[in-house]
Amino acid sequence: MKYTEIMEAVADLGRVTFDLETAFEENGGELNEDTYALQLTQEALQTLLKTDGIDSLGRWLKAKQDEIATAKAEKAAADRRIKALQNTEDFIKREILSVMRYTNTEVAKGSFYKFTIYESKKTSVNIAALEDEYLAKVRAAARAAGLPECIDIQLKTTTGNLEAAGDMERFIDRETGDAVKFTKPRAAKE
Repeated sequence: MKYTEIMEAVADLGRVTFDLETAFEENGGELNEDTYALQLTQEALQTLLKTDGIDSLGRWLKAKQDEIATAKAEKAAADRRIKALQNTEDFIKREILSVMRYTNTEVAKGSFYKFTIYESKKTSVNIAALEDEYLAKVRAAARAAGLPECIDIQLKTTTGNLEAAGDMERFIDRETGDAVKFTKPRAAKE
C-alpha cells in the first residue's frame, strides 16, 4: 500500500464509522442490512490498515532508519577522512618548518609558494584544575538549592571569560611555538 492509499483508507474508515454510528442512532441500535454492510466495510478497512497498512508504514519507517544509519556512517567516514587529511596537513607544515630551520631561513619563497615562520600562541582552559577547585562546591550548592542527584553538573568556560574575571589566570594554559604561515599559490610566470 502506498501512503496515499493508507490515508484514503483511514478517511474511509472514519466516514464508515460515522455512518455506522448515525445508522445505529436512527434505527435504535438494531442491526439491519445497512448497518451490517457498514460493519463489514468497517472491519475490512480495519483489517486492511492493521495488516497491509502497518506493513507499508513499517517498510517506510525501516527504509528511513536505514537511510539515517547510512548517512551517519558516511558522516563518520567523512569525519575520519577529514581528520586524516588534517593530520597530513600538519605533518607537511612540520616538514616545511623543519626544512626552513635546516636552511636557516625565516621566509622561504619558491616560484609559486611562500612560507613564513611565526610564533604560534595557543591558550586553553585547564578544566581539570578548574573542576578540582570549584566542582565540589558548585555541586554542593546545587544540591542545597534542591537540584536532584540525577542531574550532573560540568564546568565549562572560555579563556576570554577567565581573562575577563581577572584572578582566574591560573586556569589558563598557554602554549607557544614556531609555526609556518602559508601563502597560497601565485599564478605561474610565463
